[in-house]
Amino acid sequence: MQPVPHRALALAVCALFAAGCAASSAPDQAPASSGQTTLQTPAGEGSSDGTLCVGYTESDGFNPYRVNSSLVAQNAGLVFEKLVEINPEMELEYRLAQSILCSGTQVILTPRGGCTFADGTPITAEDILASLQAAQASAMYGGRFANVTGMRVQDGLVVLDLAVPDSLFAYLCDIPVMKAWETALAAPTASGRYTYGAGADLLVANPRAPFGAGEGPAEIRLWPVSGYDELVSSFAQGSVNLYDAISDSDATGSMTSQQSFYRTNELIYLGVNSTSDKPLLATATGRTVLSRLTDRRALAQESFYSRAYPATGIINSFYPCVRDAQAISADPQTEDLPSLLGALGYTLDTMTGYYTDAAGARLEVQLLVYTGSVYKRYAANLLREQWGEAGIYLQIVEQDNFDQYKEQVLSGQFELYIGEVKLYNNMDITPFLPGGSLSAGLAQNEELPAARDAFRLDAAAAGALEQAFADLMPLVPLVWQNGTVVCNRDVTGVSASVSGVFYSLANLSVAQADESS
Repeated sequence: MQPVPHRALALAVCALFAAGCAASSAPDQAPASSGQTTLQTPAGEGSSDGTLCVGYTESDGFNPYRVNSSLVAQNAGLVFEKLVEINPEMELEYRLAQSILCSGTQVILTPRGGCTFADGTPITAEDILASLQAAQASAMYGGRFANVTGMRVQDGLVVLDLAVPDSLFAYLCDIPVMKAWETALAAPTASGRYTYGAGADLLVANPRAPFGAGEGPAEIRLWPVSGYDELVSSFAQGSVNLYDAISDSDATGSMTSQQSFYRTNELIYLGVNSTSDKPLLATATGRTVLSRLTDRRALAQESFYSRAYPATGIINSFYPCVRDAQAISADPQTEDLPSLLGALGYTLDTMTGYYTDAAGARLEVQLLVYTGSVYKRYAANLLREQWGEAGIYLQIVEQDNFDQYKEQVLSGQFELYIGEVKLYNNMDITPFLPGGSLSAGLAQNEELPAARDAFRLDAAAAGALEQAFADLMPLVPLVWQNGTVVCNRDVTGVSASVSGVFYSLANLSVAQADESS
């Protein structure tokens, strides 16, 4: 299975294949869980016997602590219960952890009592500690726990020491729990809604599941695949009826009947080079102008075909700590544009419709775009239209080679660029701050890191962080990209979240094909 590491805080730009249909209208930040595309499957393909069937690589097993694989992580959500889950609305739900309290550089995790593994063995604090240790040592989860300097069991609690405070540390704990002595096994004893069937190709409902016992199908069939390409091929042939798409090219290119979207923390943004001699880029006022010109709702619906939602701050707008506390609008705000640009020395040329500088030169900026990402190319063209209508000319500079594109970004060889980063679920914005992996060319001051540190101490300071970010505007947030679950036409009721494809199975069902049809 193609690995998808969760630990890399770097650009995550991949080639995307856009669906060739018109974008549907959607309300502001509509729930991302509903399927929005319907394609017909050829006769003879994709027929169902009423059983949910997912891909599985036997040599990789179900343990994401030993194999860095998106498919292993997907299936682990069926077999193992997590400490916490992040629901589709980006709210925290406690599972095997009864509570996770963060105070300064110490975290105290209280295990939930009365929970057992599938064999009836109690789930203990020692099991939770071992699972956290295995997660920190793994390629899949190691990066998110880099801030942890020590962990131990103390009086029945799990105590963790942090290098720096982290008020949203609990959001990092959506990890599977295994027996302490089994964290290196390919198929540890189940702790979740399903356990292993009689053969290697079957999961069966776990009657001892701490949560969700009895919800969903009684059995789930495992279809052997050697890797991601074979998984996509198996779906097209009807052997597999559900999978988590790594790229939208797989989702839209397959003979699929429906897609279900879920919210993620993958931010699409404009990097702004503040070292430019252009006031539009070098000043906070100029960067604020670019943000106010941008119609984020249109970008989400038209450029990303509703596979995204507006980014109205540097923290995901669905997080409870920033609801009603963000300073950026999803809609363009152009009322004060003439006065703002006038203060920067630009005047509107009524003959051309563009602003000009003191020398009479047209106000224009360059936007670097990697051509391998079709959705981002669409976004660049839409930005050119939006800004052009407001009097700013946007020149698109295309780069076909990703390595060269990445080098230009990391070395600050740009005026603007469209970037993508997968932020950890604790909303750590360190990559954009001084010394961060994505800080090249971005404006910096003392106020933003200070606001970040205050937020680390107390999530109630999230609004102040958002205001400090909006005042500096070192980058322009555009949209948060959705994840995509691909299902055939017989599967309904998918409920996924950033914590996993199988967040809830309560409404999931697989219809049995009508043999006579």
